[in-house]
Amino acid sequence: MTQTVGMREWRRYGFGGPPEPWEQGAQRDLDRLATSYYLEILELRGTALAGHPDEELWLRIEELSTTATRHKHEIDYTLRHWATPAERARLTDRLGSLMRISRRLHTVVHGPDSDLDPEPDAA
Repeated sequence: MTQTVGMREWRRYGFGGPPEPWEQGAQRDLDRLATSYYLEILELRGTALAGHPDEELWLRIEELSTTATRHKHEIDYTLRHWATPAERARLTDRLGSLMRISRRLHTVVHGPDSDLDPEPDAA
């Protein structure tokens, strides 16, 4: 059985459909993941700026930090309520953006050859 969407629903919700509740625990998990990336970005930003970079690099770091803040706020807002499929896709995109910003700043601070996930020393 196919579900038909009337013209009124398209105008109201877009092509994604009406808002749906989050799965059990999904909001908490997504919030924890976004927050961990964001805190890492803030830490790396402080470390990078403490090294007194040139003005071009300083502007790039600030731009990445501002973008990360905007995306984190958008993720937090989206997680407050039921979300349409389009909002869920946007949240996934913003979360991926936080991950990429974190990796870029990690490269700036630790160099391009550093390992992002250092292995613990074998005892």
